[in-house]
Amino acid sequence: MSNPKPLISILLPVHNSEEYLPECVNSLLNQTYKNIEIVAIDDKSSDKSYKLLNQFKKKDKRVRVYKNIKRYGIAITLNRLLKKSKGSYIAFMDTNDISSLNRIKKQYKFLINNPGIVAVGSQCTFINEKDKKIGKSDFPPYHDLIAQNPLHGISMQFETVLINKMILPKDVLRFTTNSKPFVYSDLFMKLLPFGKFANMEDFLHYHRNDPKIYLSDVKRNIISLIKLWLRSTSLYDYQPPLRTFFSTIIKTA
Repeated sequence: MSNPKPLISILLPVHNSEEYLPECVNSLLNQTYKNIEIVAIDDKSSDKSYKLLNQFKKKDKRVRVYKNIKRYGIAITLNRLLKKSKGSYIAFMDTNDISSLNRIKKQYKFLINNPGIVAVGSQCTFINEKDKKIGKSDFPPYHDLIAQNPLHGISMQFETVLINKMILPKDVLRFTTNSKPFVYSDLFMKLLPFGKFANMEDFLHYHRNDPKIYLSDVKRNIISLIKLWLRSTSLYDYQPPLRTFFSTIIKTA
């Protein structure tokens, strides 16, 4: 008997993540939406990450594990994960993070009920290395606000996102290898012509990072941000006014 619900691929790039990896993977395996595959690639870790992944693989056939022969970095590893994924929907995950058990189920239901949405994120709780809560997100819920400056940690936490792959052309889902540190932002600008973005109001994710770091990252990489804006206007049919795109920095200057 076939599963009536579509397969959802959760992409997990891994590098030296042994400390938090078990809690991360368990939060995915215990999702209330069961028809998932966890596609993990170890990017030449020097710790026990690859061994831990294989232990999960032996216990649950939904875990698929691969290993890079050398260190490739996040963009190439994510592209390899995309090629190996089989799902109609694509989710991302950070090895330091924890997803709530209803994350995938709620996001899938949201996309089904909103066919014009190509990518949906959620709110997230920020935690430190000891699992202590240090903040909460307040990402804008609607497309018009998100699209003004679709930056990682500013308008969306991309590790919370679920993408409806079925409404995208075949070759759109591909990360640009020279877009660091805006790897996720660059990809999401490519998706803008094909559907709208949204953030659910639900807190479905625990992200192990200080929320203040994102704005400082943007300010520290202002030249890269300008290059991203130029690339988005010339290649991705994305035409945000310069002031709007940089509004977060302008407001805090």
